[in-house]
Amino acid sequence: MRAGLLIPIALLLLLLEPLRVAHSSPLPGMPAVGELLQNGGFEEPGTPLPRGWAQDAEQTGEKGRSSADSQTFHSGHVSLRLEPNERNGGDHPLAVSQVVTAGQYRGRKLRFSAYLRATGGASAVLAVLSIVRGKPTKLVGDGEPSGAGDWVLHSKDYVVPDDPSVQVLVICGTNGHSGSAWFDDMSLTYGDSRTEAADAMAVASSEIRQSPFTATVQVRAAQVVREIPRTLFGTDLEWISNGNMLWDENARRPDPEMLRLTRALGLSLLRFPGGYYADFYHWRIGVGPVGKRPELLPVPGSNQKSRPNFGTDEALEFAKDVGAELLITVNAGTGTAAEAADWVRYVNGPSLRVRYWEVGNELYINDNSPIAQAAAVDPATYARRFNEFAQAMKAADPRIKVGAIGGQNQGPYAFVHDRDWNKIVMQNAGADMDFFAVHNAYAPANISDREDLRSVYRAMFAAPTQISRNLATVAHQISDFIPSRASKVPIAVTEWGPLFQVDPAGAYAQHTKTLGSALFAAETLKTLIESKATEIANFHVLNDLGFMGWISSTDDSFPPRPQWTPTARYYAFQLFSQHFGSLLVESGSHSPTFDTNEVGAVGAVSGVPYFDVIASLSADRRELYLIGINKHMDSPAEVEIELNGFAPAPSATAWTLNGTGIDANPGTKPLRGIRWGTQREDPVNPRYSKGGPGEVTLNSSEVTGIKPQFTYTFPAHSVTSLIFRRR
Repeated sequence: MRAGLLIPIALLLLLLEPLRVAHSSPLPGMPAVGELLQNGGFEEPGTPLPRGWAQDAEQTGEKGRSSADSQTFHSGHVSLRLEPNERNGGDHPLAVSQVVTAGQYRGRKLRFSAYLRATGGASAVLAVLSIVRGKPTKLVGDGEPSGAGDWVLHSKDYVVPDDPSVQVLVICGTNGHSGSAWFDDMSLTYGDSRTEAADAMAVASSEIRQSPFTATVQVRAAQVVREIPRTLFGTDLEWISNGNMLWDENARRPDPEMLRLTRALGLSLLRFPGGYYADFYHWRIGVGPVGKRPELLPVPGSNQKSRPNFGTDEALEFAKDVGAELLITVNAGTGTAAEAADWVRYVNGPSLRVRYWEVGNELYINDNSPIAQAAAVDPATYARRFNEFAQAMKAADPRIKVGAIGGQNQGPYAFVHDRDWNKIVMQNAGADMDFFAVHNAYAPANISDREDLRSVYRAMFAAPTQISRNLATVAHQISDFIPSRASKVPIAVTEWGPLFQVDPAGAYAQHTKTLGSALFAAETLKTLIESKATEIANFHVLNDLGFMGWISSTDDSFPPRPQWTPTARYYAFQLFSQHFGSLLVESGSHSPTFDTNEVGAVGAVSGVPYFDVIASLSADRRELYLIGINKHMDSPAEVEIELNGFAPAPSATAWTLNGTGIDANPGTKPLRGIRWGTQREDPVNPRYSKGGPGEVTLNSSEVTGIKPQFTYTFPAHSVTSLIFRRR
């Protein structure tokens, strides 16, 4: 920005009275890292401006318009918009401001930043002014001249004058006589990763990493809990866009690299044709000659057509190629029971090619979206519909297993619109159901851009505790409401995985692919395996070019040219599917714990262990497996391990998933053409923006000195599978 752009703002500030602007006071006691501004994203409404912000209406009220803009924003749903008119300029240009009482930060470096945008002749000006003993003393600023209209991040460091009376005035201003200037994601922080405070914090973190915490583990290998169902190792496939470009429509075969990566993942069950796509999918359109299949809109509200080249036969072929079977979700939203029964006949015929059939997807969510308006139903209607579907489908093939859908709200995790859904469906349709499908294992879900990264990750690590309780509740409901068939109706978690935000512009949307999300995936798999009532699970989703795919692309070109690459979640799953046994055995651990507050859809949880374990035996009981999950973001775990009922050989194999930091990722990129948000980074050890090869690794090594009692160090933020051979 040219220096001249700041001059009118400086003159304005000399005349501003502090009482005419909003004030923000910090809490007593200064932590290492913190945000000083109120409502820097402008998301919280106020009168007439967003809460925490004010305008000197007497001096600038006729210079233009200030407002919250819900049509143009960088992240969230709102930005601040300034629209100058022909009267703007002089000593008092159009501006909005907030005062921060800053005496406790005197002499320290702060960083102020915002995303700016300006068009039509206006310029966006961001400035910070020091006010000492009531007088303006120091101005630091930056700005964005009128241009092409893209959002641009501006940031500067600023040292607070060393005076106990100091106040810091943060200003959003504009020059010009027409057009608009926008401001979003305003921030004034101490302890940013680029400041001295954060440098000191990083040093402290390094010292922590040199001082491991201690934990203990006991394994009782002779006590088998259950045989681990292979159907827990499933995923979801979507039919759209050639199975998210899994299927080569020209060669009429799977993409070779996707085929290789999927085989290596060790999957057993593929759910098709998608999540919410299923309730608008009419299977006959996706069979027959590919060139004659019509294009269609996948769901209500969609404006991009897709041709169902990846249909039933292609999905069956892909499943066979990767050594898995299909679970098909029939269209219970806009389809009919007769249509579903015909699908069963088409697929199975004389051979049982598909055992598992699910009736509908998330018909219990009524959020007023176009999808919900077209398909959502009440529980009584769904129960009647399920009975009709199940009876028609079993008449077509009595060998199949048909599942009903539902879910149990728990605290902030509340997506089922009728709290009695499970009870009504089970009591009225329990006689015909062979499993009960829930989607209760997404986390942290629905978080705000303003949430602190480490708080978000800790909540995500605590979420499996909530998942375990939820599964137990559903299991009790099956026993209570279908007592005569309870032992024959297991739970299926047909969608699960890390999920931060559904808005691609969110500052956490792409964190699904980080090492931290892999730790959540490992802890969730542990929870599903330990839930005796749970027999089926499918993570969402195998692949895509956005942020949900566990296999994604490092090439963000459009038109797409995917370079398929595993994300960190992939490796966590692989530890369980390829480096773990088939017989769950008793194990336990004791370690330091942490508490979390409510974040997103995760309620407050106390006593979450930093270190957790699960153990198993091979089918022939000659190998013992121990997976250790260290959720501490900085410190390794020095663990005393006691193996009972298994005499180990003196050496073992360790498979270790780790990375350079909690937000490390392999550098996959979402497809261009969508407005993706700038992603938040760990304030202690920021790695997100450095994503690429080597940031997340899965490596094997030999471990010696193994005895029935020995000590092993599990690295910080890691998942490790130790494989012992019987002596």
